[in-house]
Amino acid sequence: MQRNDIRKSMRRFAQQVILIAIGIVLLINASNLLMTWISTDLLHISNAYINSEVQFLGTLLIALIIFIILFAVSYNRRKKSLIILTEGIEKVAKGDFSTRIPVSKRDGMNQVYQDFNSMIEELEQVQVLRKDFINSFSHEFKTPIASINGFSSLMLEKELPREEQKMYLKIIEEESERLSTMTKNTILLTKLSSSELISRKEYYDLGEQLRQCSILLSKEWISKGLEFGGEFPEIRFYGNKELMQHLWINLINNAIKYTPSGGEINVTLSGQGKMVKVQVEDTGTGMDEETVKHIFDAYFQGDAAHANPGLGLGLSIAHEIVRVNDGRIEVASTPGEGTTFTVYLPNP
Repeated sequence: MQRNDIRKSMRRFAQQVILIAIGIVLLINASNLLMTWISTDLLHISNAYINSEVQFLGTLLIALIIFIILFAVSYNRRKKSLIILTEGIEKVAKGDFSTRIPVSKRDGMNQVYQDFNSMIEELEQVQVLRKDFINSFSHEFKTPIASINGFSSLMLEKELPREEQKMYLKIIEEESERLSTMTKNTILLTKLSSSELISRKEYYDLGEQLRQCSILLSKEWISKGLEFGGEFPEIRFYGNKELMQHLWINLINNAIKYTPSGGEINVTLSGQGKMVKVQVEDTGTGMDEETVKHIFDAYFQGDAAHANPGLGLGLSIAHEIVRVNDGRIEVASTPGEGTTFTVYLPNP
């Protein structure tokens, strides 16, 4: 619970205590006045001692009766509220994440209902993501497993020429490597929710890291005949070095993949107050609006024909790394002209 919520709860509790205290005083005074009227005007008790005893006992009796009535009314209201909450919990336990409890300002359980509804909204989103992930995961893993199984069975069943065997073994090797990479990336995507992984931060030179990532991928952009430019000023950055390297390699590799021979890639780093800004710009094939909408979805690949090799996980991982570091990533793309990914990260 946040500090403001705690303060509100304490304020409400204090108000309730004051109201109860005032209510008790008013109840006793009203009961006393009533018994004074009864003993004096109705019963005409002249003995002062007996009159005071009757007033005292009568006041206690009337106060007790009124208290019991008020307690019964309050108990029934609270019981009804708890029944509503229990029924909501039972529905959620059975898998109904569309359950919501109507919130009324007059209900003393108002804050509890709001917290319950917020919790169920979060669970509903997690459930949707879980189903989508399982569907995508099983579909994507099925393809390489089927290829490995099919070609290995073919080699066992028939006497094949050596060249054909080599070709099939090469396919099995590639599919095995693809399966291994997919598994590693999926595990990384899952680990990004771990606070331990995010908390392993240190100060380091972000400019130098971007330069090293560019050199690491130089074989790929040189082999495609791409022009590569970069601006890497020295900026001290506080973050998880390993995760940041995954981020930059995924973004630069994506630019290389979708930029045709003779194209250009530019990576620039700049500091903006307590934020750092990294841009990865290419003159590649670009994307339409519909592709941009889904570009960070797990296993999504922009080219429907799968002309470019990939698993559809790189940008999902990049997006998650930025998200867990409280940053944001923006995409600007024009079909046939190129794409620019811009990452903003806090740097306290």
